[in-house]
Amino acid sequence: MKPEKTKLNFQNLNLLLICILPVIFLFFGIKKQSELHEKLMIQGIAIDLNHENNNNNYKLTVQAYDFKNPEDKNEPKIRVIESIGNTVSEALENLKKITGLTPLYSQNKIIIFSEELAKNGIIKIIDFFSRYYENRPSVKLRIAQNNAGDFLKIIPENNNKIIKASEIRDLVDEKSDTNILDFEKEVKTPISDACLMLLEKNSQNLIKCESTSIFNYDKLIKIMDKNNSIAIQILKNSPKPGIYVFDYNKNLISCKIETPKTKIKAKLNQENNLPEFDIFIKLNANLFESEQNFENIKSIEINIEKELNNNLKLLCEKVINESTKENCDLFKFGKILRNSNPKYFKSIEKDWKSKILPNIKYNIKINSKISMIGMNDN
Repeated sequence: MKPEKTKLNFQNLNLLLICILPVIFLFFGIKKQSELHEKLMIQGIAIDLNHENNNNNYKLTVQAYDFKNPEDKNEPKIRVIESIGNTVSEALENLKKITGLTPLYSQNKIIIFSEELAKNGIIKIIDFFSRYYENRPSVKLRIAQNNAGDFLKIIPENNNKIIKASEIRDLVDEKSDTNILDFEKEVKTPISDACLMLLEKNSQNLIKCESTSIFNYDKLIKIMDKNNSIAIQILKNSPKPGIYVFDYNKNLISCKIETPKTKIKAKLNQENNLPEFDIFIKLNANLFESEQNFENIKSIEINIEKELNNNLKLLCEKVINESTKENCDLFKFGKILRNSNPKYFKSIEKDWKSKILPNIKYNIKINSKISMIGMNDN
């Protein structure tokens, strides 16, 4: 009878564990959930140089969700907090002292650098965010015109709600955007450079993100306007470069540029033995709007395409010239040359960005296909 009693005890113990374990897991689950209300969920970080009281440290502006003090039952409160530190990590650590809440960085959407800070170099700061275990390498990067912190505080004139960090991030198409990992790869390779989109405010206190800031290594060297930015996106094969407006017979035409396919091939000029590049571009352009009513659209479609090709070619030439004269290899000419002729590239590698790149020759050929969206073919 003894063995049967022992067996019965083990059965009772198993039943007891089956009943208790779900309760234990539920307890810890509730505890973990409650801890969320003690955290400050970071949504966006803006970084400026702080010059107050003759200091030269960092001023951080953080937009975050505060679950401890919700706006209403369905939405957490959005808080904007400023913090100062001799380093970025110190300024972030001070957030807990200011709010009493523990910052949570895993949900951060965007990091914004001021124009002033970007001119001094930003790779050390980006290195911190890429190494910090809570931060994700997919966080998007922006440059701000003037003060970066202002962009996380903006309340539009016709709205009483602050513009969220996620809305600022979404101003740029996901496939054309640059994150921490992308930027690091570009600037840490000696034969390529990076670019980031620029945040600007208009007169209605709304944010626009149309211009591009280009870098030499990790330092901002030049701002390219909207049209030049479209050319940059085309040369970099971004799927949605944007709306381009050009003149045709003294009438403005608005086209949406899409799906560019850009191929760059390197060769050596036989006369001077210097690198030369052939650039072939194919793209689609949806004609959205025109000041002129076309009676027979097919009869002038070829002419519009030619005008568009000429305009875009001039733009591409301009951005290549302006970037290369700043020793910025934005379009990976060095990498393309190295892959096609490694022996030659090795012989000029030391002088590539400083002497060779500003003097490269190139030939651009653009073939666009226009679609007449919403227009009748009579």
